[in-house]
Amino acid sequence: MKKSIILNIAILLITIFSSSKINAQKIIISFYNCENFYDTINQANVIDEDFLPNSEKKYTQDLYTTKSKNLAAVIYNLGRLENANGIALMGLAEIENKIVLNQLINENSIKKYHYKFIHFDSKDPRGVDVALLYNPTLFTPYQYKPFSLTDEKHFNHAATRDILLVKGLLINKWIYILVNHWPSRRGVGNSSVKKRIWASKVCKKIMDSLEKMDPETRIIVMGDFNDNPNNRSIKILKMSNPFMKLYKKGFGSIAYNDSWNLFDQILLSSNWLSNSKLNKNNFNLTNYKPIIYKENEMLEWAGKYRGYPKRTFNGNEFRGGYSDHFPVALIFTTNSAQNPL
Repeated sequence: MKKSIILNIAILLITIFSSSKINAQKIIISFYNCENFYDTINQANVIDEDFLPNSEKKYTQDLYTTKSKNLAAVIYNLGRLENANGIALMGLAEIENKIVLNQLINENSIKKYHYKFIHFDSKDPRGVDVALLYNPTLFTPYQYKPFSLTDEKHFNHAATRDILLVKGLLINKWIYILVNHWPSRRGVGNSSVKKRIWASKVCKKIMDSLEKMDPETRIIVMGDFNDNPNNRSIKILKMSNPFMKLYKKGFGSIAYNDSWNLFDQILLSSNWLSNSKLNKNNFNLTNYKPIIYKENEMLEWAGKYRGYPKRTFNGNEFRGGYSDHFPVALIFTTNSAQNPL
């Protein structure tokens, strides 16, 4: 009798353990600088003349379609890692407008996920903005707005990209996402550094206001920061940086002059890791791993750029590639039995 009871308990425990294994689910949160994702239409008030059919690049509808399909292929393959059901969230940079985003989400490779997006036109003269792509089965947006970085002191000659703030439900829990594309490293002396410091301080101010309203809030800050994890602009945010270890090992998301930089990062506020009430309330997204996503087809395999990300263009030469950046991602493990989607 006792042996029978012990055997039944053992079977029950094995069943429960196996069930939790089966129900384990991967949630992918990612960021991708798409590098000059333009349509072929000459848009008013946007410097897009390099990406038109009559430009030196001869950026025709066919080339635009190739670009869109290639980006969609990256999103599709990234969203299948570890048997995930597509990406949950993906911040995007260098997006011209809603036209290219609609083209992207309707590509055959990813159409089944019914991705949606949030985008605002910024004052950037080149018209390259940030956006948030999301899977409506995994994330529900509630509020969203852009925050301008343009002011007379820091961007008096040319505007720059906004910071996009989105509040929504991920696995039925409230989170905030801040999508960034900070000013480039072009410029004389420390002028570009000062601009990124300014961008960082604006981002930190937004975070502080959110945490003041709700000390338990969870915030994701993602983007192409044009700075590495050890730079001052990143440290100002005072966030956990899952990509620091990869950076210290020499890994990067963009190559320049035969050296790698890890400008693309996803940062987490302290509440993602703390033993706060949110953790106790079944928010099972604390186990994650950071990756820099690259596959063979995304690489240059010959010439002086061998090993670099394969771009759409090298100068005016069409390469048929993807972007000069690799996407980055955090792959979370959750339990669908505990957190129904």
